[in-house]
Amino acid sequence: MLDLNKYLTDCFSPVYRQIVSSCYTSEDDERANGSSPLRVLEGAERLIKEELVRCIWFGQHIKKDKLFTDDGLRIEILSPGWWNSEGGPDFRHAEILLEGKGLVKGDVEVHVLTSDWKRHQHEKQHTYDTVCLHVVMWNDSEGEKITNCSGQGIPQVTLSKYLDAELDEIIDVINVAACLKDGKVNPGHCQTAMDNHKADEKWLGSFLDFAGDERILQKAKRYEQWVEKRPFEQVLYEAIMESLGYKNNKEPFLTLASRLSLEDIRYLIPEDASVQRKKMAIQSLLLGEAGLLPHQGNAISSRDKETEEYICSVEDAWCELQKKTGRASMERKDWNYAGIRPANFPERRIAAIANILSACSSLSIFRHILSVLEKVEGCQEEQKIMKTFPEHIQSLFLDISDSYWSHHYTLQGKKLAKPVKLLGKERVSHIFINVIIPILLVYARRHHNTKWEKILHLTYRNYTPLPGTSVTKFMSSRIFGQPDAPKKLITSARRQQGLYQVFKDFCENDNMSCNRCALYLSIGKR
Repeated sequence: MLDLNKYLTDCFSPVYRQIVSSCYTSEDDERANGSSPLRVLEGAERLIKEELVRCIWFGQHIKKDKLFTDDGLRIEILSPGWWNSEGGPDFRHAEILLEGKGLVKGDVEVHVLTSDWKRHQHEKQHTYDTVCLHVVMWNDSEGEKITNCSGQGIPQVTLSKYLDAELDEIIDVINVAACLKDGKVNPGHCQTAMDNHKADEKWLGSFLDFAGDERILQKAKRYEQWVEKRPFEQVLYEAIMESLGYKNNKEPFLTLASRLSLEDIRYLIPEDASVQRKKMAIQSLLLGEAGLLPHQGNAISSRDKETEEYICSVEDAWCELQKKTGRASMERKDWNYAGIRPANFPERRIAAIANILSACSSLSIFRHILSVLEKVEGCQEEQKIMKTFPEHIQSLFLDISDSYWSHHYTLQGKKLAKPVKLLGKERVSHIFINVIIPILLVYARRHHNTKWEKILHLTYRNYTPLPGTSVTKFMSSRIFGQPDAPKKLITSARRQQGLYQVFKDFCENDNMSCNRCALYLSIGKR
């Protein structure tokens, strides 16, 4: 097995990338048809398994109201079709509305790349003459027409342009096991290799640790590009807003944060206002800018006295604030309410961020978090750092309450018998791991502050794992032969994120197989 002890480190390091690189020769890369594992890690040639693309299509994880074919025709999906488990097109009896043609019925064929149509020689197979739509994740043959055996053109939709969330988040909510293995996940070669080479859990844990570091480094790389264009405090604010939108409203929340920057909010909200006044003013500003106030199209038939007073307050405040913004607001149709629990509706998320901002000096969450870092910097006890650092930061998100929204899901519903938190612990943990840590890492490295990086790394490698997902269950079945990984092994968010990284780079990748997986190859190295 590859000796991992020599890589031991107390900061975020590219060890996983080095391990992956050491597993391949240039000859290996050539045999992979140009899909180098390193290039996959860079995201330059990200390929996923065709089965996953089919799941995304069947589940319609796309912006269906903004869909166009690759040659610019408006298209509406009435039915994605019936899943075909036999030979021929992937989906039977689909129904679409196509600009210029009206209702079109037929079959749908799904591929990862446009070029897969010809690679599979479908243009020579009469079985595929019934295909009315070709669906791909990426178009690698721009300008090239897809035709059937009769030479007739087939319209094509490229899903990557219309995904309703990041690919990783979509994969989180679909049944990965069912997509990749017909509902059953067989143990991978990595499990057999671990038995044959007597790889212990300590070795595997170390490998997942390094893979978990790589996942944070990739997230940090994304935010580093943001920081090139705007200040750290605005980047953190936008990233938190994006995360508050989760899968359904990620884009509109990010749009709202960029339209109404922290600098804009500071200009519009007096610094010397009381915390309660700031809460109400920021809510009015964000709800109004988002187009979610009742007078902007969300008519409410019946209102109790408390709701009437709240609406009057926010709408009166918005009328004054809008005079200063001087621009048109977003619209209610920009927001997605389908499949969202009322507790997580955009209005409550906006109330949450308004409460969080008002609790911070100068409305800066970033400055607040830096002050927490400065306080724990002088602490010598690791146990105390691991406990107090995340607790003090997360308390800013968890210990908030709102006189109205803590007791209501919507402006139309009845008052709740008991107050409900504006943000749950799972969402706050997600923000802490996937947003705050990588952005602080970028900041620490830019300021050459190795002590802060060590604090972040110490916290990350000891942070309790988040609730399991279809991806972690799939990976646990592949590696351990059971859907739940041993709790004594997946002891931290770092190792859990490592499962995601291995899945992303190898298990979900259509150009990778077990005998090219870095985990499998590392076990066999002596």
